This record gives sequence, C-alpha cells and structure tokens, in this order.
Amino acid sequence: MHKSTETWRAIADGVWALSYHFSNAGMKVSTRMTVIRLADGSLFSHSAVPLTDGQKAALDALGPLQAIVAPSAMHHLFVGKLARLYPQARIYGTQGVLRKRPDLPLLEPLPPDSEAPWAGQLQCLRLDGLPMLDETLWFHPASGSLIATDVLQCWQGPLSLPVRMYLGLTGGHERLTVPRTVRLLVRDRAAVRSWVKQVESWPVQRVILLHNSVIDDQPMKQLREALSIWD
Repeated sequence: MHKSTETWRAIADGVWALSYHFSNAGMKVSTRMTVIRLADGSLFSHSAVPLTDGQKAALDALGPLQAIVAPSAMHHLFVGKLARLYPQARIYGTQGVLRKRPDLPLLEPLPPDSEAPWAGQLQCLRLDGLPMLDETLWFHPASGSLIATDVLQCWQGPLSLPVRMYLGLTGGHERLTVPRTVRLLVRDRAAVRSWVKQVESWPVQRVILLHNSVIDDQPMKQLREALSIWD
C-alpha cells in the first residue's frame, strides 16, 4: 500500500469523496471515502481511508467529523486509523464488522436511522439475503446520492492487466453491474427483491461507488439495468 496523493473532490452540495490507491493481491485498485455534512455542521464518513496531513487538514476545514461508518464486513481495514485521528467521533459498523474488529472497543452496531446522528438526512438500507456480503447501501436525499460498497461496481479508465482479468470473470467493465461473485452469494432471493424495490423507489441522481467510478450519467437507468438480474 502507499500514501494517496489524491485531494478531496466535491461530488454534490455537502458531499465530498477521497480516493485511495493501493495494491491488493497484485492488483492496483482504489477505494473511496465519502463524507457528508449533516444539518448541524458535523460530518458523516462512509468507508475510511488513510489520510495524509494535508488531506486531514482539508477534511477538518469542512467541519468536525462525528460519525465514522464501516459499511460492510469487507470494508473496515482503515476504520481504526481514522478513529484514532478523530477520538471524538462515534464509530459504527455492521454486525460482520463487529465480529471482525474486537480491537475496536468503541465500535457500535449501526442504529436505526431514527436514532442515529444522521436521522432524517441519510437512509441506511441493509442488504438482506446476502449474509456473507454483510453490506449496507446509503441514500442522501438532499443530493440524490446513493453510496454503494461492493454490490454495485463499474470500472472505467486505464486498468491494469490483473484488474481487466478480474473484470472478465466478474463483469463491471465500463457499465454499472452487480458482479457475478456477488450474485453467487444470494441466500434469500425474496429478501433481495425487497431491498431492490426500495432502491428503485429512490430519486437517485448519482451512484457513488466505493471502487473506481462515480455514476452520474443516467444513474437511474443504469441502476435499474444492473438490478434487473433479480427481476
């Protein structure tokens, strides 16, 4: 892994993202931390990445970070580092994250939206029917932003040979897709269809993906096409 030279990117009003590039199993990939300013001026963060001093200073200029969320059992690696930088923040994770990270004693289970610091401003949707994925989707109505972790992927731009080979197996090159690896993890198709209907009811204006892309070209059309595998 290496330090990122990326800067914070404004995605929408009150929404920023920072990409972090690293190598995993020989593949050069990226992950993304998304930050949303809440009504009280505090910040909510989705999927932590390591921060340089400059990136932290830029984040601090946006507001005080008060909520750190690890959105799935697959994405919690850097949450401890971010929590140490922001000891005042509360840390939340899925049940899978809680099981994997006993080293984080302050880690809390994700509360119902109505009881959370983001109440009335963000909607958290647990992806039932995919227990191994243990993932959540997040919708920010004020900006129309849907934040996804691994259930939706779209890889664009220059890609290394190992990544292109991976995408040949899973799908997701140049178009929004539910990877084949995710489809194999379904254990309750009816439960999946239930949350798919919820997602399709949201007025999504962009899809912020954890890996590689932000989809803002006909996002609802792309989203419905990707999720149509479960029709």
